[in-house]
Amino acid sequence: MYIKSFQELIVWERAKELSVLTYPISKKINEYSYRDQLNRAVLSISNNIAEGFGRRSKKEFNRFLNISLGSTYEVNSMLLIFKDLKLISEESAIQALELVKNIIALLIGLISKIII
Repeated sequence: MYIKSFQELIVWERAKELSVLTYPISKKINEYSYRDQLNRAVLSISNNIAEGFGRRSKKEFNRFLNISLGSTYEVNSMLLIFKDLKLISEESAIQALELVKNIIALLIGLISKIII
């Protein structure tokens, strides 16, 4: 099966879901730099998947998927810290962290399938 657009990628769809899920969470964080960093890191996940797909080269796609993976781990770290600092609720953190875990697995799987 040939994928014609990045929107067909399950990992992009999950990354988009994470953006939609974390935006209201971030609005509750009073510290601007924390809120801004979370929003930028979350958007980086889906945006790098899309940009890499658009480069139309396996090598470039792989590079951007790895950047996306790094951003996903960054979001994971921030959510854990924000939960411990009680900046976000336990239930919001758990829901977002489950989605992050899924995105990490999907990205690792996709990266392993791309042979440069």
